[in-house]
Amino acid sequence: MDYINVEKIKELARIHEPQCISIFMPTYRAGMETNKKIDQKHLKTLVKDTRHELEAHGVKEPEIKNLLEPINELIDDTGFWNFQSDGLAIFRNRNFFEYYTLPVLFETMVHVADHFYPMPLIPYINNGVKFYLLAISMGEVKLYEGFPHQINELEVSDLVPERLEEAVGFDFQQKHLNYRSGQDDRGRATFHGHGSASQEEVKTEILKYFRAVDNGIMKILHDKKSLLVLAAVDYLVPIYREANSYKYLYDDFIPGNPEHEDPVLLHEKTKDLLKDHFERYRREKAEKFEQALALQKAAYSEEEIISSAVNGRVDTLFVKKGDNLWGIYDSEKNTIQVRDKKASQNTSLLNLAAMHTIMNSGRVFLMEADDMPEPASRLNAILRY
Repeated sequence: MDYINVEKIKELARIHEPQCISIFMPTYRAGMETNKKIDQKHLKTLVKDTRHELEAHGVKEPEIKNLLEPINELIDDTGFWNFQSDGLAIFRNRNFFEYYTLPVLFETMVHVADHFYPMPLIPYINNGVKFYLLAISMGEVKLYEGFPHQINELEVSDLVPERLEEAVGFDFQQKHLNYRSGQDDRGRATFHGHGSASQEEVKTEILKYFRAVDNGIMKILHDKKSLLVLAAVDYLVPIYREANSYKYLYDDFIPGNPEHEDPVLLHEKTKDLLKDHFERYRREKAEKFEQALALQKAAYSEEEIISSAVNGRVDTLFVKKGDNLWGIYDSEKNTIQVRDKKASQNTSLLNLAAMHTIMNSGRVFLMEADDMPEPASRLNAILRY
């Protein structure tokens, strides 16, 4: 799985050069379809479509061959196709070539213009549905950055103690404690065991460890506003909450020792835990649109929204999923000219609005038609002013 974040989207959006190729396609995970080379045949067809678009742009054969060469090499790379996920995104121009294997079922498309087309990636990097997951035990600390369709481990080994002994000293001995109840009637951790260490001494050592962990991860989270979910055995959770200084620690947690848990399974458990939160977040944004519309701080006129996005006025943009609007944006007059269909001389105005919104620190949601606040328009926006 490759890593996509908002900075990568911005990097792609900043590139403006001739013959920027964007290809999206669904792919099969390893299995019968892989053996039949279905994905390779699909990409081969898309390369032909790309060639036709480049020819329509007036690109000569030697340059077409050079542009398509690394993509054709992917087609012939049998090993590459044995490690696919749900979708493949490819970005190529004369100075740039990157591809991403992602757990995202992309709709098939080819786009050739003087800029890339990153819009299908937006739902999977949007900060509104981003979260962090802290998987912690007495012997291991892992921090993940997650989105609805992917999770990525962040490097924290130089920021936090890797296990309890690193924080409290290697002379600490776990006294064969038997944690029977975990919490008292006030939600505080309780410890029942035997050996020389008392209940309070053990808790003090764990608290010291967790404070060191909190201090380390706050170097990453200090300016973030996304939820942090805890994965830990239940008796450790109240101690970590006591040590925690991050404002957005989620109320619920994933129980159990996460030391040997597959990150994919942890991701699924976190998504299930946060499902209502994600739905509530989207619902609140739609309600905010209605309130802003009454105050004349929202819009559903496509021309108004596109020009507002280019000028940094859009706080939140809703884009109708699966739709598009082709045309030309005149930056001098700040106007758009809509065209009936895609052509070499026009561009996706929806992608234009989305990229400018992201570049200006706004949020973008690709929405099903029925979920759009104002479904008659391809674009809805909450404006900053």
